[in-house]
Amino acid sequence: MGLKKRATTAVLGGFLSLMCSLQSWALPSSSPEGLADGAGVWLNMWNYPADAESYCLKLNANGVRNIFIQTSRSNTDAICNPDKLSDLLDAAHRYKIHVIAWSFAELQNIPNDADRLIAAALFRSRNGERLDAIAANMEKDLAQPKVEAYSERIRQTVGPSYPMVAVVYSPLNHAPQVATIPWKTLDRYYNVIAPMNYWNSKYERLDPYGYTLETIRKVRELVGKPDVEVHVIGDGMGTHAASINQFLAACKSGAATSASLYPNQQMTEEQLSCLAHYSDYFASNSRFRLAAFRELSHRGDIILPEQGDPSDAIARGDFYRLMVRQVVSSAVKPTAQKVSIKSKSQPGSTLVDTTSMRQKLDAPDFGAGDALNILLEIGAIKLPEEVVGDAVAEYLEAPLSTREAVDTAARVVDARDKLRKAVLEANLSPQNRFLRNISSRAGKLLVQPAYAADVHDRTDHSRKLNYLDASQIVLQSMAGLR
Repeated sequence: MGLKKRATTAVLGGFLSLMCSLQSWALPSSSPEGLADGAGVWLNMWNYPADAESYCLKLNANGVRNIFIQTSRSNTDAICNPDKLSDLLDAAHRYKIHVIAWSFAELQNIPNDADRLIAAALFRSRNGERLDAIAANMEKDLAQPKVEAYSERIRQTVGPSYPMVAVVYSPLNHAPQVATIPWKTLDRYYNVIAPMNYWNSKYERLDPYGYTLETIRKVRELVGKPDVEVHVIGDGMGTHAASINQFLAACKSGAATSASLYPNQQMTEEQLSCLAHYSDYFASNSRFRLAAFRELSHRGDIILPEQGDPSDAIARGDFYRLMVRQVVSSAVKPTAQKVSIKSKSQPGSTLVDTTSMRQKLDAPDFGAGDALNILLEIGAIKLPEEVVGDAVAEYLEAPLSTREAVDTAARVVDARDKLRKAVLEANLSPQNRFLRNISSRAGKLLVQPAYAADVHDRTDHSRKLNYLDASQIVLQSMAGLR
């Protein structure tokens, strides 16, 4: 419990206010909230737990935060086992576990299939609890007109804010239906896309790590949106710890938002033990990290290279540019002209020409080199001695570690606050040359995306900073402005 607590405490104080401004589909607490950050398990309608209370207690003890429970298929009642569903829903919510209803839709009778999931969205337990989301499992017929008609009927009924998950084959699956999956249509109607990432194959030997990583990246490519939320359903059908750990490691490398396991019948103790280490592989605030990337991408402040993926390493210069435009820019007021600031990286005081700096920041061709010069000017960074001449360009093009990024961000926040203070003082009349207390605590609270550390300490502090991590760190830094 102590390890998980340390991972979840890695949250900046400004998160709550910042989250309100992010473009997110999270609903008020009285409504379904979608997937929780954390591991998930799948149950079909033949395997409801006999004792919901003990079942949920066991899942909670292993860190499972989501239960995907089958409520119907095309040839069943709208809600199978309503009494057991009620028991499971009430017990799960007592243990802070989200419950997502899923239905297997053959799409031969579209209104009836859609109405089954709608019934799940409207379901109430004996205690009045609601399901946290619904998941449409589409495998048999994936023709675009059918998928759209089915999805549109559900979305129109449950409303634009109700969390919906699309469950489809991995794009690497060789089933003929895969070629017809309408990925962009799914993105229009569903908040999360959950590929069935099953590496156990009768026809070929698949590497769990490579198969999973390629699945994640291919889903983003086919949807055409790097900020699509990808929940990966792992193969729990006879799999053991070695392959499951590879699967989770690939989810980390591919920066999937969350993951789960689909077992043969019930989860084995070995599989649950693997999921208990989920936080070693997933950042404790994966959903915030994705929302941060989405926000900056929609603003046009962070742009992936062509054919790039958000799990790719970001260049040091691009990170510098992002930090300067998002964090330093707010303190640069041209009316102050030249101000004097002190920095930790340079002795004495530095004279900063804010008018010239503002002009550089507002230039359409503001680049990594300009960002570097500004950070050097305000004393936020200091170049290594060996980085001179032509080596500067190479330095800016190289990736940086998450540790270096966090340390840099903390210094930038500190330098920004000193610059802002100097600008305010320069603009005050002599008789009012005093300032209110301006807090610089944000710099001290900056944290790299946190993964729990176990006795083997799987956390790699030298891990290269990717675009999702960079987005999180930048918005953490921006939170200090509020």
